[in-house]
Amino acid sequence: MALLKNMNSKLTRRGLMGLTAGAGLAACTAPESITGKNEGVLQAGAFAHGIASGDPFATSVVLWTRVTTDMDGDIEVLWKVARDSKFNDMVNSGTVTTNAARDHCVKAIADKLKPGQTYYYCFHAGEAVSEIGRTRTLPEGETESLHFAVVSCANWQHGYFNTYDAIAKRANDRPYDALIHLGDYYYEYGALETARLPDRIHEPTHEIVELNDYRQRHAQYRTDAALRAVTAAMPLIAVWDDHETTNDSWRTGAQNHQPDMEGDWDARKQAALRAYYEWMPIREPKPGRVRSDIYRNFRFGNLANLTCVETRLTARAEPIIVESYIDEISSEGGADKFRKEVLYAPDREMFGADQQAFIVDNLRQSKKDGVTWRLLANQVIMGRLLTPDFSPYIDEASLERIEQDWPEVRDFLTLSKHNMPLYPDSWDGYPVARENFYAALDAAGLNDMLVLTGDAHEFWVNDLTSETGQKYGLELVTSSVSSETLTAYLGDGTADHNLLVTQKNPDARYYNATRSGFIDLTLTPKSAAVVMLNVDTVLSRDYVLSETARFTVRKSGNTIKAASPKGLTVTQRALFHGIG
Repeated sequence: MALLKNMNSKLTRRGLMGLTAGAGLAACTAPESITGKNEGVLQAGAFAHGIASGDPFATSVVLWTRVTTDMDGDIEVLWKVARDSKFNDMVNSGTVTTNAARDHCVKAIADKLKPGQTYYYCFHAGEAVSEIGRTRTLPEGETESLHFAVVSCANWQHGYFNTYDAIAKRANDRPYDALIHLGDYYYEYGALETARLPDRIHEPTHEIVELNDYRQRHAQYRTDAALRAVTAAMPLIAVWDDHETTNDSWRTGAQNHQPDMEGDWDARKQAALRAYYEWMPIREPKPGRVRSDIYRNFRFGNLANLTCVETRLTARAEPIIVESYIDEISSEGGADKFRKEVLYAPDREMFGADQQAFIVDNLRQSKKDGVTWRLLANQVIMGRLLTPDFSPYIDEASLERIEQDWPEVRDFLTLSKHNMPLYPDSWDGYPVARENFYAALDAAGLNDMLVLTGDAHEFWVNDLTSETGQKYGLELVTSSVSSETLTAYLGDGTADHNLLVTQKNPDARYYNATRSGFIDLTLTPKSAAVVMLNVDTVLSRDYVLSETARFTVRKSGNTIKAASPKGLTVTQRALFHGIG
């Protein structure tokens, strides 16, 4: 970080004013391509962490960058927006003052824009000029199609961000309306004891806890060329999951937070949130809302409504560690007692009343307005998934590999025959909260959610049903940008494991945990095209992008269903159709 910090400190108010006074709304210097391949601009040092846009509305969008400097005083940064990449057709401009108190981050609301339009933007600071970014406003009225890339879980230490690189390159041929990021944008862990890649070691090397730690981790991730490229190519709509604070977080604590060693939980949480709002192209909370209330709504004309939800810090109860109940569950009648008294405890909240009302109200209004698709940007798996008996299917070598990261895996294996939640940290660990949410949807006449989910490092297609069998929509789960998939632990046995889980769970239509990748989602008034794409490796920058599976989502009565699967094996296809 010292190298980046000292690359350019020649940024002054006089230098900026001299530039702007002489040039007015002069065009930015164009890079070689919109995906940030012009490293010459970055080498100048002033904008070493690239640029980004996000939280688009119909007439405005958030623009973001950071000035790389060791100056102590204020720095004024000029931003520009134009209809063309040469900046001949200027739309708006303005200045933002930044300083060390903001970690020299720059956020501006570019307004006076037109709905459903592509714009180009850049920044000036002193004599330095950023690369050029491309963004897009939300459409209004009749909308023929929308194109999204859906991602989650980018772990610097697990590999290169080839998924981001692939999305940025695809955007040159067919632009995306937004990159939907479902959380785990970065990871809080310290350096791995055994590095997978010598050039991918976390900075700082210790687990991040304080404000400067979180800032440094954000800064490190934004030195990645692929991340810079993808955020320069399209607007970002992001929600956090747990690792933006620390692993398995909830309202009043986290699995990876020990107060006796790492201090007050609320202080750590607020440090993480402050850094997040500094470093991400996200709008500040509305008056009366706190930083943890990141839930918000986006309307894409008459075609789609996207509601981003928050399932970690607003209301979530402490996750259940099922393995800690092994003696009780293993006793006669113990599993049923555990479900009734622990798992189904009525105070196991997820959304909280205010957020749930916000979500249902926005979904209800979108239906009233005749919007075709109702999307949820959701962190953890919502579909109902229980464990089959894994004991006969996981060998000792795999157990030993898993045990290094998860010491309780043998207890999990013992408990799996009792049909426990597959992921207790997901909605299966909060079944009453899920049923209450479904009941609220039912009361509002809403049964057609298309839920986009991250967290699991796996591809899924899940029907969303209540415990009485009522359907409320469909869930699409994306794999990871780079975080390890089950293949790292189960090797060639991963595909068989996936088939077993699919077979034993009626709501699971498709499951593939073999590779990292993303979902390419296209919406039209009649259907949604879902393409699950994977990268063959994250351990080399040379990768091959290929199609994992493809589905079509269509209306079916008052709900939606997945159909027309492509790329599935014979067994996967049979399980998708509920055969076998």
